[in-house]
Amino acid sequence: MKGAGAYRLGLLGVLFLLAGGMVRAEQKVDEEHLAAQRELVAVLQEHFDALDPVEGLEARRVELEAELAALQANGEEGKLESDRLAQLERDIRTYSGGLDDYRSEFLRWVRLTARGERQPELRTRKGKIYRDVVIRRVTNVGLEIFHSTGTARLRHGDLSEEFQERFQWDEEEARSSLAAEEESDREVKRLQLGALERGLDPVVARMLKKSKLVLGELEPSARIVPAKLEPSGPLKPAELEPAGDLATRKLNSKKGE
Repeated sequence: MKGAGAYRLGLLGVLFLLAGGMVRAEQKVDEEHLAAQRELVAVLQEHFDALDPVEGLEARRVELEAELAALQANGEEGKLESDRLAQLERDIRTYSGGLDDYRSEFLRWVRLTARGERQPELRTRKGKIYRDVVIRRVTNVGLEIFHSTGTARLRHGDLSEEFQERFQWDEEEARSSLAAEEESDREVKRLQLGALERGLDPVVARMLKKSKLVLGELEPSARIVPAKLEPSGPLKPAELEPAGDLATRKLNSKKGE
């Protein structure tokens, strides 16, 4: 029983650590989203500066430059401006007639901003329907979603033209990502087999492995060194007045009163 209690406490500790990791992951997503926003604004500015002025659209160019400057300032202040930046990107694309100069930054940003997006229904090309959909994340492979009856991972080839155009997946990138995931899965299986051989619960072993990785990311603190004390000199006994002198002073004090 004592061992079972220690086991439960250890598991609770791991779960608490992983829950803290999830909170940090949420914060990391926001930081990544903000970083992607700044990068996209910067390359849009560079792209826009390289464009030749279009005759008859001088006023429109001034408006777009002002909007870029405002978004850049907001990004430096830590403000997320997803809708505003999406509209500006479309306006600049219309003005310039191109997208290639900032494709990678645009894709990173647009995929991050889709996280948490809700859709009442999602239909695949094969006719499968998912309802009450929330996009968990967009990867190089496709979409990971929550839906009314669980979770799903959808390959980009199974998704509609609307999603294809929006997220601009690349088949070669998808294959590379899948190969990396398969290698990761093999590593997990090796870990679980090793845990069984040592008599450990494979699930707990995997969680402990992950928690060690989380802890390993923390910067080690410097060793605390006790301050060096200056050596003090030898202590000398206080000089005491002779008892007679003290009694004489007290007597004289009373006479003066």
